[in-house]
Amino acid sequence: MPSQTFSHTALAAAEPTEVWATFDNPTTWESIGGIDRVYDARVSPTGQLEGFSFDTEIGGKKYVGTATPGERVEGSVITWKVSNSEIKGTIRVQLAEITPGTNIRVTLEVESASFIAGMFFPVIANTIGSGLPATVDDFAEGFGDISPGGLRCRSS
Repeated sequence: MPSQTFSHTALAAAEPTEVWATFDNPTTWESIGGIDRVYDARVSPTGQLEGFSFDTEIGGKKYVGTATPGERVEGSVITWKVSNSEIKGTIRVQLAEITPGTNIRVTLEVESASFIAGMFFPVIANTIGSGLPATVDDFAEGFGDISPGGLRCRSS
């Protein structure tokens, strides 16, 4: 099955602990990339997000999917396994403290879920990948400006 990986890094004006604290809020995942709406979130009694359903719109068509937990290293790495009728893959977020702030690196790995979906995969993957930089930058900017002049440092 065809697959593709997309990554983008943005700088947030917050400590890693502040950024990390947002990852158990289901709506955070609407701001990371590849997910438009989260619903039916499952949260543990301790407040840890354990999974959710989501919608993604690509080319005017809505796809319904699920996210289940993958690797989680408190404070530094969180991964979700995602799937819908057309694609499956992972969303991985890695945090690295820098002075000042936090580098947020988001990596999306997607692959076709079936032979038929594979025929449309290049269009689907391109749509997902092209939107990643803007969504990650917007998420990071939600933590405020990194410098007195409001200038931000970004890298892909």
